[in-house]
Amino acid sequence: MKKFCYGLLLFTIACYFLFFHLGSYGLLETTDARYAEIAWEMVKTHDFFIPHLNFIKHFHKPPFTYWVTALGYKILGENEWGARFFLGVFGLFTIIIVFLLARICFDEKVGTFSSLILISMLGFFAVTHVVSTDLYLLFFITLAMYCFLRWERFGHSLLWGWAVLGVSALVKGPVGPILVGVTCLLYLALTRQLQRLRNAQIGKGIILFCLIALPWYGWVCVHHKGLITYFVKAQFFSRIGSEGMGHPHPWYYYFPLLPALTFPWTFYLLPSFIQAIYNLNKEKFFFLLWAIVPFILFSLMKTKLPFYILPCLPPLAILGGKWWSEVFSNPSNSSKIILIFMIIICFILTLGALVMALSLYRGTGNVIEWQQLKSLWWGEVFVLGGITILFLIAKYLKHHSLHFIAVLALSNAFFHPLLWYGDKLPINTYKSLGKVIYCLAKPADIIVQYKIYLRSLPFYVKRPTVLVDIPRETQFEDNENYKKLLIDHQTFWQWWEENRRIFCLISKKHLCEFIGKKYFVVGQRRKYVVITNKPLAMKEVNGFSWAGCQTLFTPGFYLKPGGI
Repeated sequence: MKKFCYGLLLFTIACYFLFFHLGSYGLLETTDARYAEIAWEMVKTHDFFIPHLNFIKHFHKPPFTYWVTALGYKILGENEWGARFFLGVFGLFTIIIVFLLARICFDEKVGTFSSLILISMLGFFAVTHVVSTDLYLLFFITLAMYCFLRWERFGHSLLWGWAVLGVSALVKGPVGPILVGVTCLLYLALTRQLQRLRNAQIGKGIILFCLIALPWYGWVCVHHKGLITYFVKAQFFSRIGSEGMGHPHPWYYYFPLLPALTFPWTFYLLPSFIQAIYNLNKEKFFFLLWAIVPFILFSLMKTKLPFYILPCLPPLAILGGKWWSEVFSNPSNSSKIILIFMIIICFILTLGALVMALSLYRGTGNVIEWQQLKSLWWGEVFVLGGITILFLIAKYLKHHSLHFIAVLALSNAFFHPLLWYGDKLPINTYKSLGKVIYCLAKPADIIVQYKIYLRSLPFYVKRPTVLVDIPRETQFEDNENYKKLLIDHQTFWQWWEENRRIFCLISKKHLCEFIGKKYFVVGQRRKYVVITNKPLAMKEVNGFSWAGCQTLFTPGFYLKPGGI
């Protein structure tokens, strides 16, 4: 009964971190919006084999993320909740696998600590709230490691691991199999267990892997000439080589980033990492290797993005969980000093982050009212006050578990405001602009993005948008229909003078190009403005549903003339 209650508590905490206000904010540009939009287009076109972005073929990633997101739309509707629902589900699955991994190698107490550490890390929190391939890849890598350890420790069949790697190839190509393969082979080699590969069912495993991973690749490559070269050269080797696929960064890029991704546990993971090296055993060595291999491999690649090194987080969380467990079991004066010192640092950092956030909000009063922030401020005062009391009780009782709870509360205090206020925060989402256009535009009107490209706009306006002077990869299109969605600025100006109404999303810096032209401002958010070439009749404006837009727009703001 006691174990059941602890398990239920852990499950509740996990669901709180993963699902609380998951759909409270609009799609974030560009990653969150891109994957959500492609999945939405799959639902609209009923084409679940060929990904489309703004209804133009888009083969940057395999389809698993789109399939799962599309399933979320079917369950919860075509909205942010539907787009992100399976992020919470797979995040929960990842937490469970981490618990099982720690229990296999250590014990249930380590598993509990490890799960709580991972779920409250900034990097894990972020990836479970942004639609992308990274969380799903993280889950399958973690699950594959679990299958490997069950084979290595208990002799269980490795075919499940091969199957998991096959699915991971549908998430992000060869990344998952490479990371898992390199880590496991190095572990077997360095622990002198390479002879065990004879029992790894390699032949059957490769066949199973191919049966799962290759059908989709084979089908799209057969139907699109040159796609194999595109996958291998443009999508794989260009990320490794000098081009950097648009995201080149120096080799040391991840050194300051990894501590940020592990916040607020950063200062605890360092001693746990050092202790794992100092008191090295077979189990700790596996998790050390698992944390180091992705870090090194992605540091060697030219293309670097923050979420690439997320596979480092589960093993670091497990090492941290082991360290906490040992500290609780064998408290010493030195460990007490280290704990108190690091808790003070975490407290100061989190308090500083809250003060900065409050200052930022107050400086953008047009986005969120200062009166609304008073409740946030007092809420955080109570949270931080409660944490301070925990410190005092912990010092009095000399009970280290309260330190752990305090840092967990710090994590909640840091993340909670971000979800509570959703779109009211100055985040990179333009749901309000899309909603305005959707409610005001008629079927015959044209929706244009002028020299910018917000991936979420088609999702919110429920139709394709025309892009002006925006390059797209069109070599795999089998007809000329895409040309209607990609025009140059000369064609745009011809359309602007015609009788059809155009709703144009434009950056403020490009408004100077409309000098001498007649336009009407419809709405704005941050650096983007929606304008139209034809005035809106008052009955159109009065018939607009203002629900959800009061913080950004008022009826008097509409029909504001510009130009001339």
